[in-house]
Amino acid sequence: MRIFTALSIVICFTAAAQDRPRKLCSFDGFSADPKLAEVTQATVGYFGCASAKDCLPTNLAAGDAVTPYHTDGDWTCAYIQQSDGAGPGWVKSRDLREVAADPAPPLDAWFGSWRNGQGRIRIEASRPSGKLRLAGDAEWHGVGDVVHTGNFEGEAVPEGNHLHFVEGGAGSCTVDLTLIGKYLVASDNDGCGGMNVRFWGVWKRRAR
Repeated sequence: MRIFTALSIVICFTAAAQDRPRKLCSFDGFSADPKLAEVTQATVGYFGCASAKDCLPTNLAAGDAVTPYHTDGDWTCAYIQQSDGAGPGWVKSRDLREVAADPAPPLDAWFGSWRNGQGRIRIEASRPSGKLRLAGDAEWHGVGDVVHTGNFEGEAVPEGNHLHFVEGGAGSCTVDLTLIGKYLVASDNDGCGGMNVRFWGVWKRRAR
């Protein structure tokens, strides 16, 4: 009986390991035309995974938004964003549903106050027709009382559901925004504030 029990444990452990990714999710930033997906049901995603044994599980809820990067077998490598942190990880492809993007949204579809943690991007109509007025603020909190801040402000003209903003000349703060459904996917050139301050990831519009 003890041999049978030990064998059962080995089989169960092996099956569990096979049900996890076996490699790191290699995510090197958002593309110029990012995609977005929502989790369809409560499920478990994984960070790490240099092997199946060292995966770090994270609970995902229905409606959570992720930015898919590529697939590998049954898994999708995606940028996973949660209230307590974000980073590249794996989600079962069957538990994701792509969010459709309007390739030519009306100008007012951009309007509002968009949030990502403590970061905020405000977008409104500018006086010149067809332009948008943007203002962004973000913070990074380090050890103790260490706080780094960043911001940008200016105008830009969207092209379809994409917006490319450059605050000044070469090397200045640059932010790219993509409007996908009720979300903004943002990326920057790491030049919009203090160390580790980023306008990055998935942003949701605050209720008007």
